[in-house]
Amino acid sequence: MAPVEFTVSGGEGAPLEFAAALVATKSLLVVTDPGGWAQVSHGLPVGHAASAVITTRVRVLRLAVLDLRHFPSASSLPSITDVVGDVVALHDTRSWDTAPVVQALRRLGRPVVLFTAVHTWVPGVDPASAFIGWSAPHVVIAEPRGAGEGRVEDALWQFRELERRRLVRFTALPEPPAPDDRVVTVMVALPGATEGIAGALRPGADYEVWVRVGQHAAALPCDLELRAVLGMNGRAVQSESFVLPAEGSGPWVSFPVTTPYASVPWSGELVIYSGVVPVHVQRVVLPVGGGDSRATPRFRLSRTFADLEPLSSRVASIMVLGERALVASGGLPSWISLDLGDLPRSLPHVTGLDPWYGKDFPAFCEDLAALARQGSALCSRLFGSDAPAERIRRLARAGGRPAGVMIADVTSGTVPWSLIYDLPFQDGPYRLCASVGQFGPFGAGGEVPAHCPVSDHSGNILCPFGFWGLSCVLEQPVGPLVPLVSARPHPFAVSMAVDHGMDRALTERHVTELMSMLRPEAVTSAYVSPSELGRALADEAMDVVHLHFREGFLDAEEIERWDREGVWPRPHWPSRKPLVVGTSPMTGLVRAFTDGGASGVISPETVVPQDMAGWVTGMVLARLAAGFSAGEALRLTRWEMISRGNVMGLAYTLHGSADLRLR
Repeated sequence: MAPVEFTVSGGEGAPLEFAAALVATKSLLVVTDPGGWAQVSHGLPVGHAASAVITTRVRVLRLAVLDLRHFPSASSLPSITDVVGDVVALHDTRSWDTAPVVQALRRLGRPVVLFTAVHTWVPGVDPASAFIGWSAPHVVIAEPRGAGEGRVEDALWQFRELERRRLVRFTALPEPPAPDDRVVTVMVALPGATEGIAGALRPGADYEVWVRVGQHAAALPCDLELRAVLGMNGRAVQSESFVLPAEGSGPWVSFPVTTPYASVPWSGELVIYSGVVPVHVQRVVLPVGGGDSRATPRFRLSRTFADLEPLSSRVASIMVLGERALVASGGLPSWISLDLGDLPRSLPHVTGLDPWYGKDFPAFCEDLAALARQGSALCSRLFGSDAPAERIRRLARAGGRPAGVMIADVTSGTVPWSLIYDLPFQDGPYRLCASVGQFGPFGAGGEVPAHCPVSDHSGNILCPFGFWGLSCVLEQPVGPLVPLVSARPHPFAVSMAVDHGMDRALTERHVTELMSMLRPEAVTSAYVSPSELGRALADEAMDVVHLHFREGFLDAEEIERWDREGVWPRPHWPSRKPLVVGTSPMTGLVRAFTDGGASGVISPETVVPQDMAGWVTGMVLARLAAGFSAGEALRLTRWEMISRGNVMGLAYTLHGSADLRLR
């Protein structure tokens, strides 16, 4: 095999950083960098293959790593194809010919980073290869002009000769991708000033807080009417409307403030609203007496502000910020306390269901009345006489569709929002609304309207439309909203992962029920351990991840480990972003899955019997496959359960966009 000729260039950085830059276009990288190999092989067990994750300025390298020096021949190698990693990192050996191993991996489509000595001849190189060496203070990048064999030593000699003649060219590392978030700037200024100030603020003095929504590379579809709301602790909420132009930055908006007399950090919240929806929230800390001003992002529903149009259908929102929440339903948003005292916060946990997961009419009314008492007490404690219920009902009647209500929560919420009952209800005798008989067990049924068809709700009235979970389309997102699972027309696919500890007979029955509601070929299922689950969910191969497991089977640390150790590629689920549907509570897992690329999560907030959980999941998935949005699919499933005398549908929560659809 003849030696190859190189095109040589140099650059500033580390060899692994150039390897990370070239791996997208080259299938073989030959590197002589002992320090780089030490990074890649840190903790590698002798005689085994393992995964490694190396963070560079360019990208995160996820490597399957194998040291060939520990094996007497190619036949004794363990399987490297089963080890997770976008790239294979090998250390060469002098004992036997490693070229067939390298070529086999390249043919499988996995780029190879081959660490070897500077004077070693490497066969089988071609223009899809690159050699990376070190000639202080520069990294040398050599690209073969044809096929043959080569060694880094020759590339270094060529580089030094070109450098001596001042003919060498240099290649810069690509700039890291710019963050895709539209910046919201907060500054403090003296009254009437034209520039912001830094440093401590005087106690009891007047200042102005300036706010501006910055520009973004992506143009908006049109000018946006937004509203900035500032709520500093101990002060009334202030609001200013402004227009964000389709291109460029928004105007500066200012709020007059008077600092407290105590020399302490003074905190509050800045919220940017689109209609009644909080699309961006920042914690603002003003340094009274000492320190510097800070503005820390806490919550965002949109990274660019270019996808806000669907949010116009919402009629109310509740922005939960720790022990209080900001309620917007038209007009100036107002604070409410989330201190529920000794009020019960438990979600429905109902026993005594028949084999069809329901109850007879008297038992159903008893369950519904117990929840109405709890929900009415919650409503009074949270909202008092200023409940947004009347506005929500009025807009639902006017629009002919269920009211959209968003619960934006930056913490793990403790309020069961679907249980809020906004009609009059107290202990003692009550009367049944006619809708209980129509839509409850053994009722006439029919299509569920957007609002109760009965107009008289005076007195102590029990009506299923009094519950937010049944009268509204609720959504509780934890981050940016995703409108579609996938824009491409894939066949609908559900990947079901089952905990080994689940009852096998009930699991088999659940799979049979799913296949009767969906196309049988759309459902795949497997029993998995937590570590096996990470590998099963690594690829973009499903629209729904159905987790059929016990509470405590999986924790957020395990999901973070999949991302950290390269079990999940990065970016993960970039274009096909599945909806995660669980059969048990997923406290602590929602943010981990959405950060991992999921479009949203649907799960109960309390333990649900295994057989009933499978039935609920099947109804939700069947409606999603039929084209319903996630919010409407869950609302209709709750009503389907009501028709059988089952109130447990109020225990389920959608963490994501109510408008989310499969396609």
